[in-house]
Amino acid sequence: MTFQPYYIPLVVTLFLLSLESVAKSFDLSYRHQQQTKTITVNQPSANRFEIARELPQQLSLVTLDWPPYIDRDLCDKGWVFTLTAALFNELGFGISVEFFPWARSVRMAELGQADILFPEYFIEVTAPSDVIANSFRRNNLALSTPYAGGLIGLMSRENYKAKYDGTFQSIQGARIGVVRGYQNTPEFDKHLDLGFFNAIQARDDQQNLKLLLANRVDYIVADPNVVDYLLSHDEQGDKNQIKFIEPAFQYNDFYYAISKRNAMWQSLQVKINAKLSEFEQAGTIKTIQQNAGKCSPAN
Repeated sequence: MTFQPYYIPLVVTLFLLSLESVAKSFDLSYRHQQQTKTITVNQPSANRFEIARELPQQLSLVTLDWPPYIDRDLCDKGWVFTLTAALFNELGFGISVEFFPWARSVRMAELGQADILFPEYFIEVTAPSDVIANSFRRNNLALSTPYAGGLIGLMSRENYKAKYDGTFQSIQGARIGVVRGYQNTPEFDKHLDLGFFNAIQARDDQQNLKLLLANRVDYIVADPNVVDYLLSHDEQGDKNQIKFIEPAFQYNDFYYAISKRNAMWQSLQVKINAKLSEFEQAGTIKTIQQNAGKCSPAN
């Protein structure tokens, strides 16, 4: 095949535009112990972010798009991303953070293809692994101490006559949408594993919400802040279509889940816990949460 001369500038232009659309960087700031610090975050691809890759100690982290906590389209990628960047900056680690559907991120961490999974809910010691046969999740992952978090419970369509009265017996056999790979609450997950509900799995919270709106499930298990965000940022979304069913299951703290395939997992756990405690005492986590969304549009 012979290329015409006018093809060459077009090909070069398209190539440069594709690089520009993906390869980006931005500065992220946080305040800790009365000092304001700035980190440069590089984005070599659509789902990957890198910080301080020149440092000798490197960690690979995996996560998901889960607004308003963390998401590639959020300002500074959300407060959980900012907290994570600040935490490992203070610990002296360079990191890469990759965004995947949650089930894939869980799989990578449990198999040791990533060092840390976040933000994770509490994992019961008896929670079975969906990745490694005849294994418990806590055999594969070690949890940090908790930090912040959010409510979790049932949500339904506004016009649906919800039967939930705070007991799982009241919704036995109900069609319930759950996100594949999510740890919800120990008691709910135990009933889920026993087939107590007619569970329908979704790839993520967005798909789970669509199942509910399409009347394919009676309830979804979700964090109301996440559903509220998704509806608020959907042109056809209407918050009045959905209601949160009281009582909530519980308040779920967030955790970093460290892969036990990393030979230094115990040392990492100690360091992360110590720094989280320091952040908590210094008010750093609260400040990062309060500053969420206060960055330039370019970020």
